[in-house]
Amino acid sequence: MTDTITLYGFPVSPHVRATRIAFHEAGVAIAFREIGLDHLPSDAYGAINPFRKMPALTHGALTLYETPALLTYANGLGEGSALEPAAPAARAKMWQFIGVAQHYLYPVGVMQLYFQNVLTGLFGMDRDAVVAEASVAPTALHLDVLERGLENGFLAGDALSLADIYCGAMVDYVARTSDGRRLVAARPQLAGWLDALRVRDSFRTTIAAMLDGSDQR
Repeated sequence: MTDTITLYGFPVSPHVRATRIAFHEAGVAIAFREIGLDHLPSDAYGAINPFRKMPALTHGALTLYETPALLTYANGLGEGSALEPAAPAARAKMWQFIGVAQHYLYPVGVMQLYFQNVLTGLFGMDRDAVVAEASVAPTALHLDVLERGLENGFLAGDALSLADIYCGAMVDYVARTSDGRRLVAARPQLAGWLDALRVRDSFRTTIAAMLDGSDQR
């Protein structure tokens, strides 16, 4: 299959960003087509993702949606270091932490803590202080889980995996809030892990331009 891989999504989305990071780390070139929420109801996009969420991709006749599927597809096409551990226990942990990213870090750390403290201002919306404050305690618990899960600097095995990529895209946003930055700094393994991810080319080149200078002080 030699057709161009086209990835569709809004660059601010951590799901979209994690997918872009995975393709970058796998050394697989893609065409990134930036879309907004107004594109999701279209019939053209519905033919790619029937749930009309992002990201999604096309590769020749293939269409794929749901972030974990896109992440593993990137790894499967890559020719460099594998992003999925071979050892059964490490591979299971990778999928465990992918679930943590989807079901805990994203709905609370990103869509409550980060959204209320940063994105509402960028999008001209009113901040809900109650939601923002209520998200701090569960986010602390979620970060504790990552802190305990880190071994040898990674979440699954002894090398970068899809778990680090997906969770990293979420924690990077959490740490761009004042409360999140404090929570990360209080967890030394997590802080070092995030610092190491942030200097990778894949993370540096996929941060949305509109977020430049938007970190909460």
